[in-house]
Amino acid sequence: MKKNSLFILLVLLSVDTFSQNNSVVEAPKNVIHGSLGTAIALNSGHISYDRLLKQSENGFFKSYYLTAKAGGNFGIDFSGSNGATGNLFGVGVTALTGQGKNHFEVGLGLGYFMDTKNIVSASNPFGSSDESTFYPSVSIGYRKQTEKGFVFRTGVGIAEWAYFGFGYSF
Repeated sequence: MKKNSLFILLVLLSVDTFSQNNSVVEAPKNVIHGSLGTAIALNSGHISYDRLLKQSENGFFKSYYLTAKAGGNFGIDFSGSNGATGNLFGVGVTALTGQGKNHFEVGLGLGYFMDTKNIVSASNPFGSSDESTFYPSVSIGYRKQTEKGFVFRTGVGIAEWAYFGFGYSF
């Protein structure tokens, strides 16, 4: 009888262990993260702020964030013209999908790159030329994110190139 009682007790205790957890994981409302990127001769650094716009259980993407970023590019340029070195500012939308802490992320937006080249010529004796321009901001990658705490990102994108970054969600 003791063996049967012990067996029944173990079965009852294990029922909860194998049941599904249908609780919804809340997306964090705010995420601050920094990233470093490289494309060998072009390097970048950004600080970004994401604000939750919408969370949905339906559809492929589960969370949508408004993203604002600021940073800079440093280009290795042996001509001395300082090309591809400047400040970046951008705004866009980042969409996340996935379960738990692991997410696939896609970002789309518009950025502004402020670049000044140092080119001295007869028509430009002071040696600066404004090369500032708007650019599409596109990224695709992986994000490990909890509701409150550590964030890790990696992927590829325009302006960030091949990037990795860390941050905090709250």
